[in-house]
Amino acid sequence: MPGFISPYRGVRYHLKEQIGRTPKNRRELFNLRHSSLRSKIESTFGCLKNRFKILTAKPHYPFRAQVDIVLACAVLHNYIAMVDPDDDIFNETVEIEDDEGEVANEDDNNIVDFSQPQTQREQAESRNVWKNRRDQIAWEMWVDYCDKYKGGNTNEIGM
Repeated sequence: MPGFISPYRGVRYHLKEQIGRTPKNRRELFNLRHSSLRSKIESTFGCLKNRFKILTAKPHYPFRAQVDIVLACAVLHNYIAMVDPDDDIFNETVEIEDDEGEVANEDDNNIVDFSQPQTQREQAESRNVWKNRRDQIAWEMWVDYCDKYKGGNTNEIGM
């Protein structure tokens, strides 16, 4: 992927901040789901790292080989889960600590694009494309959420 969809800056992000609250607008809903997905992905990698120690090392393999190693570990893990659903590692709970000091950053200048070099103009255009895509996803999530939980009322608070 040539881009990155970041959470909204200045909007609640961490799951702890969302406890007992319902999203008041599309940005809060997007950040809630972004954070939830991130938590699941981190838990998945924690489980994979417990099973395959190669993932805990800092490998000196080319980037493409690192991607292939992760994919191979995921395939093997899924195979083990099908063959032995009672496997200890598959059924263990992995706790992920929230990064308290982390800030959701909308300025993605520090994102490294491994695919090919881009000019500054191309990078700015790419960021705008991904921000627009994020806005589109957030709106679609909000409409779906409102249809299910707010009787279709898409009015937002705090936007």
